[in-house]
Amino acid sequence: MATAMAEKRQRLQIAFDATIDPKIAELLSSHFEIVAPDQESELILSGGGAIQAKINAICDAGMELTQFDASTVRSLNVAQRLRLMEEKVILYVHDLLDMDNFEIRLLDQRTGALELVIAENLSPLKIGEVIFAKETENGICGLVASTGTSYICGDVEAEPLYKTGLDSAASSLTVPLWMNDKIIGVFNAESKTKNAFDENDRRMAEIFGRYIAGAMHTLDLLVVERYTTNEEVSKNILTELEEPLKLIADLSNKLLLSGSDVDTAKKLVAASETVEQRLKACTGGPQTILDADRAGFIQADPTLQGKRVLVADDEEAVRLGVRDVMAKLGFEVTVCVDGTETYEVLKDSKAAGTQFDLIISDIRMPGLNGYEVFHAATEFWPDQIVVLMTGFGYDPHHSIMRASQEGMHTVLFKPFRTDQLIEIVQKACRKKVGN
Repeated sequence: MATAMAEKRQRLQIAFDATIDPKIAELLSSHFEIVAPDQESELILSGGGAIQAKINAICDAGMELTQFDASTVRSLNVAQRLRLMEEKVILYVHDLLDMDNFEIRLLDQRTGALELVIAENLSPLKIGEVIFAKETENGICGLVASTGTSYICGDVEAEPLYKTGLDSAASSLTVPLWMNDKIIGVFNAESKTKNAFDENDRRMAEIFGRYIAGAMHTLDLLVVERYTTNEEVSKNILTELEEPLKLIADLSNKLLLSGSDVDTAKKLVAASETVEQRLKACTGGPQTILDADRAGFIQADPTLQGKRVLVADDEEAVRLGVRDVMAKLGFEVTVCVDGTETYEVLKDSKAAGTQFDLIISDIRMPGLNGYEVFHAATEFWPDQIVVLMTGFGYDPHHSIMRASQEGMHTVLFKPFRTDQLIEIVQKACRKKVGN
């Protein structure tokens, strides 16, 4: 066991043989409350020049991790942003903490579940298994996330709290990820050697964990900002155009009633109705397909005739819209309303000895999320092609990163156009044939 629970920021006592660099001290003070040697503290940094040099390197890396170039990050979608974060974290954890087997789990504040975000050499949970931030029955990660207290396990065989992660694991170190006074997740490292982690490892992991938490929090804020900004802009557009559209419709109806130019009046009425429908589709956000009204003009694709596709989305408009497009292309379509039904359909298909040629699944669904659907499908059929859909790149469970780590390459960002959907589907099916 290690650190005590903090009400706000943990207190840090610096007791180096030499004076610490003022810049490093300033960085540490942004994450910890620095206290004098004679005061009580949860963390004590002590040691000679080697320890100080390592602290300096960790703080430098942490600063680079948290200071994103705004112009670069904003041009990336959520999958690319998280991949960038993943690459940096893996590099720094390996080089600075000397840890090769680890995972980062973020706390879903709504459900209390610890969602896997980054995993290096550790196996994910089985489908349906969840770790919650609770002191009991949720392993070491659940305990640490619940109490804010780090945990060193010297021998996993003698530790009843340990849940399997690394094959042949012998010891582990788990620290909380603090964002100011709030726990947002955990960092868990494992080793095949017993008693591989000591107090210095714990201290270093806790310091770097602060930077990981800050970086992940910043990325999530950028994603949510993009999501909410798009929604606000869409609502503003719809509000601004409602009045002129109504005026056009009224004038068209008056012209129609007057009988002076019936053909022109009918065309105006039809045009205004079409504009209104497409405007609602464009401003409907991720619950719509932008040009669903044009699905009737889709031509069948001979290469897709008779192929089986599963479409899963809890939003009816998207689910039925994608279904209609797939049917027009020539697919045999199965639809599911949530993640739980999707998993049952996949299990039944596996039991029957049949496989879907393509699975199109929303990321944010009741029951299983997008990653869990992907993981289940590829466990049943390793060559299964899965396309994940997400609204404006919003991915609360970080399904895109997790699925990308396991070979998923295609993401469809809602709202999308019919031609975008068709292009992705055709490419995905060609890829499977190529394999």
